[in-house]
Amino acid sequence: MRHPRRTPNKNPFPSLPLSDRPTPLITHIDADAFFASVEQGFNPLLRGKPVIVGGKENQRGVVHTASYEARARGVHTGMPLARAREICPEAVFLKGNFQHYQAASLVLQEIYLQYTPQVEFTSLDDAYLDLTGSRHLFLGEGEGRFAGPEALARRIQQQVEEALHITVSIGMASNKVVARIASGLKKPRGVVYVPAGEERDFLAPLPVDELPGVGRVAKEILTDLGIFTIGQLAGLPKLVVEDLFGANGAKMWELANGRDPRPVRQRILPGQISRETTFEEDTTEREVVLATLQYLTERIGAKLRQGGWLARRVAVKIRYSDFTQHQMAHTLAEPTDNAAELFAEVQRLVTRIPFRRLRIRHVGVQVSQIEWRNLQLQLFSQEDRLESLDEAIDQIREKFGFTAILPADTLELRKKYRMEKSGYVLHSPALTR
Repeated sequence: MRHPRRTPNKNPFPSLPLSDRPTPLITHIDADAFFASVEQGFNPLLRGKPVIVGGKENQRGVVHTASYEARARGVHTGMPLARAREICPEAVFLKGNFQHYQAASLVLQEIYLQYTPQVEFTSLDDAYLDLTGSRHLFLGEGEGRFAGPEALARRIQQQVEEALHITVSIGMASNKVVARIASGLKKPRGVVYVPAGEERDFLAPLPVDELPGVGRVAKEILTDLGIFTIGQLAGLPKLVVEDLFGANGAKMWELANGRDPRPVRQRILPGQISRETTFEEDTTEREVVLATLQYLTERIGAKLRQGGWLARRVAVKIRYSDFTQHQMAHTLAEPTDNAAELFAEVQRLVTRIPFRRLRIRHVGVQVSQIEWRNLQLQLFSQEDRLESLDEAIDQIREKFGFTAILPADTLELRKKYRMEKSGYVLHSPALTR
């Protein structure tokens, strides 16, 4: 099922008086021991047994995820596999299957979208839901409604368990930071609801390093000052925290006081991304066709990186002047968000399309089998040396416009189209279909 992409709005009720606006209800859902739980969900023989995902017991490497049965024996994320084998020799060691985790994540996505279109996945197993605008559909008296946020959370948990045989922990509050912290307090299968107005009191007794942005160094500085809890940090003057940690200190102080204005920005996994365009005049110029395909591929690469996605399948479409159409597709060995790698495949596909002595009127590039980027790279791929280059390109484009940096071959399009900072002004828009 496809869902419409909506533009996030920091204030979804701008026309309402402040007193009439519904109280925000932000939900953070985090799957418990996700990789290991998915393996147990797919294979009933693993349920109840200690499962360690990260590699075989005789391999070098570290534990990526340990089931709660393995955690009870002292295994934890980041532990060398050899050490995990010593303390839990009866564990089942698995290298991990990203396709399993991807499929499970898509099931989670479908469940969450039943409650609100405002779903922001931050990884395969971790998502925020903004229930502010839809809470009236689910909370209150009547058939199909729930008595309160906790009851609604339990229903979501039940749906996930029925669909995947895994558990999730849920935090509910008026903002992201409190919801995220709440979701981690009673794992596994926990539900914690923090009513609006109680954020500061909820955070106050918690260790200061529960707060995002308080890492090892910041914790050591605060410990030297006798600051051990979030409440103690919140009680410091804001200027003092700014002096200690610079610009990050102001944000840290606001979070410690239970304030977090960040909206839930819709971020779900699309089924496909495509860019295509019709030429103003049908053409036989191979250079123009390839330059256009390369430009469209650059657009797709930028979109993938913006969304935090990788694509595994690439397709090329060419439509001739007689409206006949040819399409070729290929699945890559490894998913990517790099435009150069995608275009290399586009070029190979073009050579496989039957040659016809006709003018070309329309071309398009499509990517599919899209995956979340962060966990794929973390668990299954080596660090890509092109990553820093792509990041630099994206930063330049953000500051100076998309056309500030382009492959040289795409300059061929300047003969045909006007170039603006935002991109070439094509005859027909290069839209996602």
